[in-house]
Amino acid sequence: MGGFRIHFILFQFIICHFLMLISASSAWADVLDRVRKHGAVRCAAGWSTGFSGMDKAGRPTGFDVDFCRAVAAAVLGKADAVEIERIDTANKYQALARGEVDIVFGMATWTYSRDLAMGVRFVAPTFFDGQGFIVWSDSPITRLDQAKGAKICAQKATTTAANLYDVSRARGLNFQVIESSPASIRDRFIRRECDLFSADRAELAAQRATRAIDPKRWRILDEIVSREPMGPYIAQGDEHWFSIVRWVIHVTQIADARGIDAPGLARIGEEADSELRRLAGKEAGFGQPLGLKDDWAYQILAQVGPYNQIFERNLGAGSPLGLDRGLNRPWQSGGLFMPPQLR
Repeated sequence: MGGFRIHFILFQFIICHFLMLISASSAWADVLDRVRKHGAVRCAAGWSTGFSGMDKAGRPTGFDVDFCRAVAAAVLGKADAVEIERIDTANKYQALARGEVDIVFGMATWTYSRDLAMGVRFVAPTFFDGQGFIVWSDSPITRLDQAKGAKICAQKATTTAANLYDVSRARGLNFQVIESSPASIRDRFIRRECDLFSADRAELAAQRATRAIDPKRWRILDEIVSREPMGPYIAQGDEHWFSIVRWVIHVTQIADARGIDAPGLARIGEEADSELRRLAGKEAGFGQPLGLKDDWAYQILAQVGPYNQIFERNLGAGSPLGLDRGLNRPWQSGGLFMPPQLR
């Protein structure tokens, strides 16, 4: 009787494990089939200068858009096979969980609650930032400890507003936090209904570059009050889609760290190391674990580019934002990006 019970329990375990494998593989097939049958990768992004917008020809452009394009290059072989949905922060995670979009971008910070309680999963950082503050240039405020009792504008239902309440309480600053929609909060600051405007520093730079009649009249404080690792989210329970999006990001960072681009990869021979051969699409079977073609990484670099090119054309010195790379450099240059080996 005891032996029968042990065999029955073992049988149950095997069946459960088998069903889990079927479920996982089915989820993978569903996502890849959905994207391939649709013929485009659908990405949610909030319109923000440098990160997502439209060029003069009406085509989507920006830092986040380029990472969506990189996924399309890897999966579909066509970087322009993307659909960019403008969805605000309050609704984009629900849209992702409902399957209305495939990936969420748009200044999306990696947090505990989003990772565990919203049915979504953070993939990997693409941009490191911190929450900062902007004031009018004629303001006497140069440090937060001079802003006791000040009115601070922040976007509602974001980590930005939550951080302000924490800082105010912890440091006894008694901020009056004014929460509104993105468009409304900017207008209230312009009308001087609040003393400071708080957001991620890249967002503040975008506002100063595009909304101020004279950018010199807005001053960004040096102080930051949070850690803001940002990047895409996908729906939970989809390990293969997670792996695809994560390795797309890593490929751009590996190429940046190695100082290589598509023209350079086109010239490498069989004597090159395995990582370079894989980046060049010259190693048979490389794409099989992800269900992609062997040249998926090369397509990313040929059609979109390595991380340094993505950053510079959208956010760097030649862009309206003119941001320094700062923490968004490879580890050899003092940055935070140390991608895993492509082995």
